[in-house]
Amino acid sequence: METGKSEKVSLSHHKIHTDITIDAAPEQVWAVLTDTQNYKDWAAFLVSIQGEIKDGAEIEVAFQMNPKKEKLTKIKHKIHVTEGVEFYWAEKGPGGICDNHHFRVEPVDGGKTRFVQSDEIMKGITWLIGGNLAKTYVEGYQAFNRGLKNEAERRAKAA
Repeated sequence: METGKSEKVSLSHHKIHTDITIDAAPEQVWAVLTDTQNYKDWAAFLVSIQGEIKDGAEIEVAFQMNPKKEKLTKIKHKIHVTEGVEFYWAEKGPGGICDNHHFRVEPVDGGKTRFVQSDEIMKGITWLIGGNLAKTYVEGYQAFNRGLKNEAERRAKAA
């Protein structure tokens, strides 16, 4: 099961929520999610994370906003991590847009995992491009989520 939506809270504030159920244990999903060296093999939209997924670390994230083009958007973030459960960043990016991007792994019945990728974009030029950006994010996050699902399930079957 997969869901994705965006909500316009105000002219300069949008919330994005996506989730997917993965037929693999949370530990297996977390292992794939934090194995950033292999994103190039399966990840869409968020195509690269340089740096270690550990609390307080600085990482560089590369997004491919338009899969038909090779141009990458690279942004540095300080991340916050609850090991095995969640990592996120919340800070100002290009155009003064504040980003609150979360990746969360939740156990569900049957040894499966619910993966939630959510975001809030606000302030800066969100009033101008927020609607289009939110739509792009929902589509991109869903593509990333499907890639994570496929890779985690592939690795779980191989184990």
